[in-house]
Amino acid sequence: MLNYTTMTNIVETSYFGNLKQVEEPKVLIIPTPYEYTTSFIKGTKNGPQAILNASMHLEQFDEELWTSISDIGINTSSFVNCEFVNNKSKEPFIELEQVVRTSVISGTLPIVIGGEHSITYGAMKAIYDLYTDVSILYINSRPNLMESFQNNTFNYHCTMRQLYEAMPDLKVTQLGIKSLSSLEANWLENNDINIEICFAKDYKQWKIADILSNLTKNVYISFGFNVFDSSIMPSSILPEPGGMTWDTALDIIKNVSAFKEIVGMDFVGLSPINSFSAPNLLAAKLIYKSIGYTFARQLGAFEEDGSALVNTAL
Repeated sequence: MLNYTTMTNIVETSYFGNLKQVEEPKVLIIPTPYEYTTSFIKGTKNGPQAILNASMHLEQFDEELWTSISDIGINTSSFVNCEFVNNKSKEPFIELEQVVRTSVISGTLPIVIGGEHSITYGAMKAIYDLYTDVSILYINSRPNLMESFQNNTFNYHCTMRQLYEAMPDLKVTQLGIKSLSSLEANWLENNDINIEICFAKDYKQWKIADILSNLTKNVYISFGFNVFDSSIMPSSILPEPGGMTWDTALDIIKNVSAFKEIVGMDFVGLSPINSFSAPNLLAAKLIYKSIGYTFARQLGAFEEDGSALVNTAL
């Protein structure tokens, strides 16, 4: 039987890929083990360390880009421990916001690994303040548009609603939604909002050109591991069936990276299962591949027009 509750949080490495830290990195991995509002399956606080541990077993050479992605310089920050956030918090997720802001200002791409999805608020707040033209690609199984949940407006079920309230002009594309509440459905139907939703059930009708057209030049990607079909990602807080495949996820991130400027990312919602490492390795490899796609031109894999290696048919 899979055991979701007894994950041993062994520290095998403090650095993504166990990579040597460099003086002028292009990427900063930011582990953020925040978990206070998960309910069904807990354990996302163990996600960052599980991903770091699994990343030690990745091949640095990428067979698709035909180069070692790590050559660009990938550093890992200390763990960012955010205080519990609720309705009374004056500066929600300020600890993460400050680290992300410093990363961007210093010229490194911030990649946050969680932790529950509510931490996206802190990362996105920093990005929004620094980029006048930014949109968010929110890849997740739930829209997280609740006004409040369990008397907390910063519950992870409310993440995108909080972002919308704080940044009403932010263009949002949600991808892979499997389920939503009647309250969220009613809010979407009765309000003129700047949120485009692509449901998982309509996967065969998705067109990458439409997804790209809904995004601005600068894009922040927020990726919840529960968007995957539970057959390949059982280690999430909501392992529902009928989700995204590995190849589809890569195609989407590859296309967005080819035609847009990625200004930040987060990968959240991994709830490691004791003695079952495959999902942790999947998560680590997705992050590593996403870094490769983001810097593919610098690595010599994308042409200037973004055409090389891109498959526009999902």
